[in-house]
Amino acid sequence: MYRLLTIFVLVAGLIFLTGCSGGSALDNTSAAVFLTVEIEQYNPEVNVCAVAGDLTIESMNIESKPKNPDVALTANQGVNLQDWEITVRRTDGGTVTSPDWYNAVPVFVPAGGIAALENYRIYPEEFLDDPPFNYLFPENGGVDPETGTSFVREGLNLVIHGSVVSGKAISTQPVEVSFRFYCN
Repeated sequence: MYRLLTIFVLVAGLIFLTGCSGGSALDNTSAAVFLTVEIEQYNPEVNVCAVAGDLTIESMNIESKPKNPDVALTANQGVNLQDWEITVRRTDGGTVTSPDWYNAVPVFVPAGGIAALENYRIYPEEFLDDPPFNYLFPENGGVDPETGTSFVREGLNLVIHGSVVSGKAISTQPVEVSFRFYCN
C-alpha cells in the first residue's frame, strides 16, 4: 500500500510539474505575428563636436508579418510597441563603449501592416560628451587611446519590445545601426 501511495504521489507531482512548465501567455514566440525593422535612411557619420540634438533614424519601417501565411490576422494581432532597447558594441577594435540606452516611445503596428517612422530618436546627445567620444575632442588629444584613430565606430543594436493587442509579449527582430563618430 505504501509503495502504491508513493507511486501515486510521484505521478501526481510529474503531472503538476509538466502542467506548470508550459509556455506562458507572455512568451515572445506565442504571438501570431513577428516584427522586422527596416532602416531606410540615416546619417552614419556623426560629428560629436557639432551635434545639435539626439541621434535619429530619418526613415524606418516596422513591419508586422504573420508567422503562418495561411492564417488571417485580426485586429487582436496589432502590436503596441513601447520600450526601445539600444545595446552598444565597438566595431573598431576598441573596448570602451558608450552606455546602453532605454527609451519609452509608443508605436502601433497594425496586424499585417507597417508603421512608417520618421526622425525617431535612437541615442541621446548627452552621451556624446562621455567616453569614448570625449577622447575625440581637440582639448583631449583628438585620438581614441585604444585604437589610435581620430574616430570611433560603434554598432547600436536596436530591439523594440511591446505586446500584441491580445496581450502576448513581442519584440522586433534585432537590427544593428552602424555609426562612425569623429570631431572636426
